[in-house]
Amino acid sequence: MDFERAAERLKKDHSKIQRRRPVATSAQAKLQAERAKQQRQQYAAEREKKRRQEDYITEYYRQCERVLGVQQLSNMAPLTLKAVSIHGEGDKIALPPSILEYMTAFETISQSPWIFRIGVLNPDYHFPASPTLQQLMPPEENDSDEMSDDDGTEDSDNESSHSIYLEELSQKYLAYTHGTVVEFTQEEGCVGLPEPIAAALLKNPTIRKTRTVDPSTISTTKNKGEDNVDEEMSLGETDDDSPKTAGHLAWGAFDVPDLPVEITWIQKLPRGNACELTPTLEAVRSGFYSLQDIKLVLEQSLIRTRATLSVGDTVHTWHRGMKYDLQVSSVTPSKYNTVICINTDLEVEFGKAPDDDTKEKGQENTPSENVKPLGQALGYKLSSPASMSSASATNVKVEAIALLDEPPLTQTDHVCTVQIRAPNGEKAQRRFDVRQATLNDLMALAETLELGDEQFQLVTRFPRRVYQRIDGRKSLETAGILAGQEVFLVEKLS
Repeated sequence: MDFERAAERLKKDHSKIQRRRPVATSAQAKLQAERAKQQRQQYAAEREKKRRQEDYITEYYRQCERVLGVQQLSNMAPLTLKAVSIHGEGDKIALPPSILEYMTAFETISQSPWIFRIGVLNPDYHFPASPTLQQLMPPEENDSDEMSDDDGTEDSDNESSHSIYLEELSQKYLAYTHGTVVEFTQEEGCVGLPEPIAAALLKNPTIRKTRTVDPSTISTTKNKGEDNVDEEMSLGETDDDSPKTAGHLAWGAFDVPDLPVEITWIQKLPRGNACELTPTLEAVRSGFYSLQDIKLVLEQSLIRTRATLSVGDTVHTWHRGMKYDLQVSSVTPSKYNTVICINTDLEVEFGKAPDDDTKEKGQENTPSENVKPLGQALGYKLSSPASMSSASATNVKVEAIALLDEPPLTQTDHVCTVQIRAPNGEKAQRRFDVRQATLNDLMALAETLELGDEQFQLVTRFPRRVYQRIDGRKSLETAGILAGQEVFLVEKLS
């Protein structure tokens, strides 16, 4: 019985102690609980903020692609193909027939011609990779954080918004450009790239390059020695008599990327309003600025071979057998750095060419400031053409003191750019006013070449015309040499 009373007493004492303890510790416990709750809420808010930012970045990128009309050409993943070389002077690639079947399955096709982004993927890319895009923050809660599915981004976003998208593309691709398609006859798993497209992709020196090899060439060398096999594979070039039709395979003709090439369908690429083309130094030396009417030059590159113009691309042009390379410096509209140049009025301006370290002191090549469009078919006329000074041509040897002064660079009428070629391969080039210059001035230009003491005459080909000193007092215009360009050959007299 004493044990039961002792237990009862102990229970009562313990109950009194428990009733007193919460009074002493309740304030500290509440403070700790409040701190823990605030910390949990802070962590939850940070996770929610990070989630909203990630969702906003993803939605922003997708919206940019919706505005641009980006469409993948595969149901499973982005389409990547192996690059092979094909003939062609422009931006027309060759694709497998399965791509045509996939594209024609769409009920509506919003754009003609079909435009593609052609890029070499960065194997280390993880979205988002651009520092600017990583720091992009969603609007505040009281602002509208719903991104429109229509073309609101195209109309309302400023240029910096598009620059963020372009910056991300520069991280996604080691190099990329744009083009259209020439035919759907390529072998499955391969994409045919013409030389201009391959060169645009290989501007990044980190991209491995290779040359394709004709399988038939490999088969014919199986029974040869190892050295002969390696030699055949290293050449791998097509015969001179083989067809050069655009889109046909050009085994080993030029380097192509040795990495997978992603092909993406772009359905809403903007049509161009203007562009700036900058001639290369070699083009200037070849007499680009001496062309009075550049319409034929541009028609060759922009009408016959180009469907798109991307900043950084090289446009190859030809005029009277002379090749001129022009770099695309800028395009308008500029938000994607690429425009369509088919069925649009495109105003072209020329940028300043690179400095020529070999030109004479005081001489300067000044590009034209005005190039006026001639209508819908991309015709252009140089309204105030600048001309190339004589020292800008390769292997030109002209003593300005001994020759008639060249006409001003701003003069556009009655100017003929003359090139004289000697039997030893030397060349002399100069501009003449055909009304003032005489055949004696033409002969004086020829004498700047190393011709020795032998007598000579100047001749032209197709048709053949002969010019001699006996008629030296005749003006060039009277002698039948008119404004434009003329090439004379030095023909020594026995």
